[in-house]
Amino acid sequence: MAGLPALRSIWYGCAFVAAYVACDMLSGPEARYQAIAPVWHPAAGLALYALVRHGRQVLAPLLVAALLAASITPALPAQPGLSLLAGLLPLPVYLALAAFTRSRLPGSALFASHRGMLLWAGMVALGSLTSALLYAATVRGTGTQLHWIDVLTRYAIAETAGMLALVPAACCLFDPDLRADFLARVRTRETLAYTAVIALVLAIALQSPAPASLAYYLLMLPLAWAASRQGMAGAVTAAVVLEAGVTVAALWPVAHLEQMPNLQMLVLTLILSGFLIGIAVDLARRASDELRHSLRLAAAGEMAAAVAHELNQPLTALSAYGSACQRLVLRDGGDPLLHKTIDAMAAESQRAANVLRRLREFFRSGAIALEALSLAQLVEDSVGAFAEQARAAGVALEVQPLPDAPLLGDRIQLDIVLRNLLANALQALEQTPAEAPRRITVDAGTGGDLVWIRVADNGPGIADKVRERLFEPFVSLKSSGLGLGLAISRSIVEAHGGALVAEPGHQAAFKLTLPARADKEPIGKGTP
Repeated sequence: MAGLPALRSIWYGCAFVAAYVACDMLSGPEARYQAIAPVWHPAAGLALYALVRHGRQVLAPLLVAALLAASITPALPAQPGLSLLAGLLPLPVYLALAAFTRSRLPGSALFASHRGMLLWAGMVALGSLTSALLYAATVRGTGTQLHWIDVLTRYAIAETAGMLALVPAACCLFDPDLRADFLARVRTRETLAYTAVIALVLAIALQSPAPASLAYYLLMLPLAWAASRQGMAGAVTAAVVLEAGVTVAALWPVAHLEQMPNLQMLVLTLILSGFLIGIAVDLARRASDELRHSLRLAAAGEMAAAVAHELNQPLTALSAYGSACQRLVLRDGGDPLLHKTIDAMAAESQRAANVLRRLREFFRSGAIALEALSLAQLVEDSVGAFAEQARAAGVALEVQPLPDAPLLGDRIQLDIVLRNLLANALQALEQTPAEAPRRITVDAGTGGDLVWIRVADNGPGIADKVRERLFEPFVSLKSSGLGLGLAISRSIVEAHGGALVAEPGHQAAFKLTLPARADKEPIGKGTP
């Protein structure tokens, strides 16, 4: 078992080398300075994505792949040494572009704004031009069929096309945070429709040279269709389809192959335009979703404030009655168990009044009363309130060892969040057959500048269609629920600078993360 990660790494490395060589053979060195193959270099996009995603771990496989590709499709068959050098020339440029992307546009930042996309596209074009200059200088005077300016132009176009089309597509397919949304958007009949339109327009347009045929400009219509309907996911899909069409057209025995660089320049312009449209659509969609979420949360806050106002007086009266009962029991020397019960009733009524008051303050002004807390004590207090309820329901409430880590937070508000998660877990287990084991697991820990708490149950889990909207107000897993608990809980946690998420998996598990105290000094249990 110890060698399994190493075997997996070797397998991934071999797969990458094979994919790089296949992509390079698809374009070949001819794609960069002749007119007999597709004028794009998908291997460049594959290399850049691998470096962005895995960093220096992919350097050795990339070096092997570049040498192997340069040996199979040599740029200068009569000069194998120079061919190997030409194959290695773009690697430093890929490394520089990957370092820039990882530092300035981490994760999916290049999809997030027009500025990010234009900045990245500009750097890709600049890097491609640098590689082209090195390549043109290397092959100049070696008997190539084209002038070195043409070599420079074709190589730069090929590199730019490969990176601009393939890197966003690879991000959407292989990034776990983007893949689910990407596939959900493009797995439709509409995708097949605009793919067919792109293929039809290309088939008609390729009967004439790129500058002469107006049919080429009709390619903007299906691209705009894809981007406006599916956002960046549609733009990326249409870009890949366009490049695949250019590849097929260049390999197919059609006329005007000498004009393929002109076509590729037009396609690059269309792809970048589609990306900008897709980003605009995604930004508008996110803004709409955030506005809708804010309106729902505002409605939830108004409802919570109204409920708090209506319950405040009855709870105050209940607390007063409890205090009166305590005095009567003490005066008459009543049963100790009765005295304990009345104390618990008074304490819970007081707690309920405090919870309602703090919720009303939170929704009115976002106020939180920060104090030094112990992570272990916070969890134990919240879990302790559910111990008897879990025992009565036949649920095993398991609490893993808890670190006594310090944090800053509002004790009452965080207790609301934890109790809500535990209550949801208990209610979810009601759907589990009585003979089946029922279990709630609570654990906590630290990581970096964060502390985390996880509440998981072995119930039926959360359906995927509900998981996406789980934290929206008025979305509930329970037929009798209002769907406000998780929405309010996430708002409280985010106000603390943390996050509340539902972890992926077949069973329900919620993870709460919060900033740790900066001084990292442990806090004794019960110390405020």
